[in-house]
Parts: sequence; C-alpha cells; structure tokens
Amino acid sequence: MKSRSLTRKTITIIMLLSACIFVMMQAAYADTDEILQQLKETKECQGCDLSNLEMSGVSLFGVDLTGADLTGTNLSGADLTYVKFRDANMSKADLSGADLGNADLSGADLTGADLRGANLKDANVYGTYFTDADLSGAVWTDGYKCVEGSSGDCTK
Repeated sequence: MKSRSLTRKTITIIMLLSACIFVMMQAAYADTDEILQQLKETKECQGCDLSNLEMSGVSLFGVDLTGADLTGTNLSGADLTYVKFRDANMSKADLSGADLGNADLSGADLTGADLRGANLKDANVYGTYFTDADLSGAVWTDGYKCVEGSSGDCTK
C-alpha cells in the first residue's frame, strides 16, 4: 500500500513539473513573437539579448543588431540581408541556409556557429571571428562556394 501511494505522488509530481515546463515554453514562444514584432517595427535592437531564441526562417532585412547577443540563437533559413551585426556575439548560432548577403558582420564573434549553406556574398566580414565555424557549402563574400569540411576559414 505504501509503495502504491508513493508511486501516485511521484506521478503527480511528474505531471505538475511537465505542466510547468509546458507553460514556460509557451511563454518563451510568446516572448519571441513579441521580440520579432518589435524588430520588424523599429528595425533596431542594438546591444539587446536575443540569445538562445528560435527564429528560424524569419526576415530581419536591414535590422540593426549592432552589439546584440545572439549566442545559440537559431536563425537557420532566415533572411538576414543588409542586417548590421557589428560586434555582435553570434557564437554557436545556427545560421545554416541563412541569407547574409550584404550583411555587416565586422567584429562579430561567430565562434562555433553553423553556417552550412549560408549566403555571405558581399557581406562585410572584416575582423569577424569564424573560429570553429562550419562553413561547408557556404557562399563566401566573393561568390565562391566553400568546400565541405571548411571550418573556421572558407576553403574554395
């Protein structure tokens, strides 16, 4: 009898924890939607914290994210053309398949970022840190494609 009530308590606790996690995840998605709406309206978010957000496939055309923290953010397949990422922290961000054409990445930290298949044509990468970034299949600033296995540097 004692083990049965202990099991019921355990199940109840697990269900309550699961419900709490679900509610927190819903709140996080709502926050992301609000942030995206603000970015589209104001076209800037200098120095703001956008770390670990789910923003795949979004269009941030021309937004100023100078000095922003995008650590671990998922921006795969996003339209990031003409975005200002000057001095932004984008380490471990997922930028696979993203369009970064004409983006300003000067001084940005892309350490460990996933840039597989990304478009960097005509982007400003002066002083950008690509340490351990996966550039396999990315289109480099000069229009040439990086070979598979390009890490930290675009091998053509």
